[in-house]
Amino acid sequence: MIDILGSLESGEKYSLRMDGLPYAIELPYVYIDKEEGRFKMVSLNLVGQTRLNRDIGRLLARKITSVFPDLTGIGVLTVVEKALQLSQVVSQELDLDAMAVAYNRIKPHMEAARRPVIQVAVDNIATSAKSGFLYMYERDMNLLAQATRGVIIIDDVVSSGSTIAALSSLVEEAAQLAGLATPPDILGVFCVAKEGENNPFFTTRIHSLARLPQPERVNG
Repeated sequence: MIDILGSLESGEKYSLRMDGLPYAIELPYVYIDKEEGRFKMVSLNLVGQTRLNRDIGRLLARKITSVFPDLTGIGVLTVVEKALQLSQVVSQELDLDAMAVAYNRIKPHMEAARRPVIQVAVDNIATSAKSGFLYMYERDMNLLAQATRGVIIIDDVVSSGSTIAALSSLVEEAAQLAGLATPPDILGVFCVAKEGENNPFFTTRIHSLARLPQPERVNG
């Protein structure tokens, strides 16, 4: 087995296995405080994990090409920060020139005072805050506007679908700013793992490599 943090994480662990990966990954349980209470959940943190991003990224790229053998006219969208390294590996494996990125804050390079920047609210179980925002700036908007066949989203973990809903809203607003009559369709979501049970109100097709247990509300 491989510890995702090189045996540097203490406490209780969850063993994650996925088809095509020749080893199990030991993931730590973490406790997240939200207004609704305290939640115990498995933490899949790929930031800085070179080997895991490489191995899992290759598996995810294969899954994408099994669904979309021809990616002509399809845009790729991801979100910082945990999915960014993974998405870069996937994009390189797919020989893509660029992908669109949604940010969790406004960066200086966006030049928000003189360039278009859009934002949408998002509520995520993996954060202690009740809600936050995702941002997109000019370059990424233009990339999505060129996605004539639609957009696929790459993420690390999909649980409630709130992040995906926010990304879909960003695509819609980007299309509106670009003067498109209709926004590109969200063709599917490709992620490392789905977390918990399926959300019956979430209709976008999710393609995952594994499943994580549902976050558990705990006392104390």
